[in-house]
Amino acid sequence: MDLVITPVIQSLIVPFKKHLHFLVSSTRYVNEMKKKMEELNVTEQDILEKKSTADANNHEVSHHVSPCLEDVKKMNEKAQSIPTRGIGCFNVTKRYKTRKRSYTILNEIKALNERLSEINWTNEQKSLAKVPSTSSPFPS
Repeated sequence: MDLVITPVIQSLIVPFKKHLHFLVSSTRYVNEMKKKMEELNVTEQDILEKKSTADANNHEVSHHVSPCLEDVKKMNEKAQSIPTRGIGCFNVTKRYKTRKRSYTILNEIKALNERLSEINWTNEQKSLAKVPSTSSPFPS
């Protein structure tokens, strides 16, 4: 009987421990999210400078740059939407939700940072666009 109950109890404890961690972790996730968001904003500034330099030198810019920069803006909005005040000891529900959301955003920031680090910068010149002609220069 003990061989059946022990695995069942252990499998139930894992999700419970995860949720309990959100309650007792104090403001750890919120502070870590803020720190990672600051780092992400520095990376964004780096990319904006590189993009500006590439544009000024007529160099090709990866098509991933603009969507990634847009995602950084959205991430900033998400991070700023999390309340950092009023998550004291007595408001358990608010504290739990805040920590869980900040944990989720923290993981999204890490994934976005990985995408940003994969952007390749090149010194390749932009190709000149060919203007399609609608009429023939020669009479028919």
